[in-house]
Amino acid sequence: MERENDTHRLIKDFQTLSEDIDLLMQSFIDDTHPVPGVGRGYLPAMDIFETETEMACLLELAGVAPQDVQIKLQNRTLLISGVRREIPGFDQRKYHKMELDFGCFERTLVIPEPVKPKTLQWQNLGGFYLIRIEKKFPGLTSHQGTIKQDNPDTRR
Repeated sequence: MERENDTHRLIKDFQTLSEDIDLLMQSFIDDTHPVPGVGRGYLPAMDIFETETEMACLLELAGVAPQDVQIKLQNRTLLISGVRREIPGFDQRKYHKMELDFGCFERTLVIPEPVKPKTLQWQNLGGFYLIRIEKKFPGLTSHQGTIKQDNPDTRR
């Protein structure tokens, strides 16, 4: 079990490093992308699904304040970014186990079918953020294409 946790942690750290390198490289080309800050940041888990009438994205963002989340839809690309801040008041710490990730995060995904941008809504559901966007053509399913996201999901 411990070896499985170590493997999961290494995969997660590699994904974070890969994302940080991508952001750093992008910052040389386009100064509108944030350069990763101090700390390693993290990659929040994300589920993407659709119903007959909408596209939806559920992110695990426990401890992230609503004012620290930015959600933008540009054409059919959804950009979710923000920061999970460390809990203040613990100036000197000696860790015995460290599994919680803090810092900046950014997730992007390309929506495979037309949506109505002005219908974008999101809400905080006790540690999860649910993003919903109405489809432009209800009833259409994305079986002809797949949702392209910023990295593969290795949780399952």
